Amino acid sequence: MKFTVESSRFAECMRKIQPAVGVTKEKKEVTENSVRLTMTKKQKIKEGYIGMAVSFDGKKQLFSAFLINELEMEEEDYDAYISGKKLCDITNALNNGNEAPLSLEVGKNCIIKKGGNQVQIPLGEEPVIIAPTNDWLVRTTMDTKKFLEILFKAGRFYDSGADGVTGSVCIRFDMENGKFQMSSTDTYKLAFYGDSVKYELPDSAKEEGSEQKKEFLYQVDGDQLKILTRFLTGKNTEICAYEKYLYFKSEADIAMFMIKDAGDNPYALSGVISMANGHSRASKITALPKDVLEILDVFDVANQGEEPFVYITKNKTGGLCFSTKAKTYKGIVPCKVEGKFKDMILNSKFFRMVLDNYDKEEAMSIFVGDSNEGILLKDAEETEDFNIAIRMAE
Repeated sequence: MKFTVESSRFAECMRKIQPAVGVTKEKKEVTENSVRLTMTKKQKIKEGYIGMAVSFDGKKQLFSAFLINELEMEEEDYDAYISGKKLCDITNALNNGNEAPLSLEVGKNCIIKKGGNQVQIPLGEEPVIIAPTNDWLVRTTMDTKKFLEILFKAGRFYDSGADGVTGSVCIRFDMENGKFQMSSTDTYKLAFYGDSVKYELPDSAKEEGSEQKKEFLYQVDGDQLKILTRFLTGKNTEICAYEKYLYFKSEADIAMFMIKDAGDNPYALSGVISMANGHSRASKITALPKDVLEILDVFDVANQGEEPFVYITKNKTGGLCFSTKAKTYKGIVPCKVEGKFKDMILNSKFFRMVLDNYDKEEAMSIFVGDSNEGILLKDAEETEDFNIAIRMAE
């Protein structure tokens, strides 16, 4: 089998699936996992043929299509299993701005040619591949930009290496209210974001007498899920929930993530929502994030080498005073303070990360309550989206 492709397009395909190209370690041996390249003469289009590259590392599986300009093979369908890391590294190195076509020939090994370069890499073992089926539980389609915004804001607060933390992102399909939502927390910061969607159920769920679930909750390893920010490039993204994995499809690219077994430490989404809804909101601060961030910039410089705890009190002339513990720095944030404000201490680094979820030029609301409550942040009081930052003890 031999095919010719445009070098930059094939390199882009390899770049997309590379996050799921892993290595298997058994005893003292390290084996590179294979990439499966699938070619078929049945998918002939005006420009050539459609090929598919697939990689799977045990936690996620990535599919990406590529255009074949010329295809030579005796079979109608052909699968090649090639050493994944070497294939990705070589095609990336050959994508050097030279628009000469790239050819790949598979026999006893794999030979890649471009211009005056020829590289021989080994074939690999047939990888485990999970074929998407029709037994999905619920499906929806979202604008890709909106989905990635939710992923960025809601899926960033986790600590995969910490004890007692889930290290995962919680994804909720709320059919009862027509919402798709995500939430994550590392115990110091928490985010919850979502959007209204239209859900589609399989025919089996519509049959008379079948149980209608109101929601599906999933946990996915946060470190795995974040690769979607560079994988999804189409205008819309189709999202399907299966029993054991989640499926995301944008144009010809598909990402599948295995559901995380949380064991005795599941993500308490109901508790997260109750925490926000039950917040006492003793006082409300209305401020521009840029004003707060400007004060934190100076605070961080003045507080070098010390604990990043910022002491916040109500200023007599209006606004809030941000200071270091020893009062070697004081800065006033112009804002409107309503209700009974209680002095508080925040970790400036964590506070900054939470503020980064908001438009810097748009006023936001910060709700402060009792000392045992975190501060609740919202860009509008009526929105369901929120962030929580934990207060520090003296």
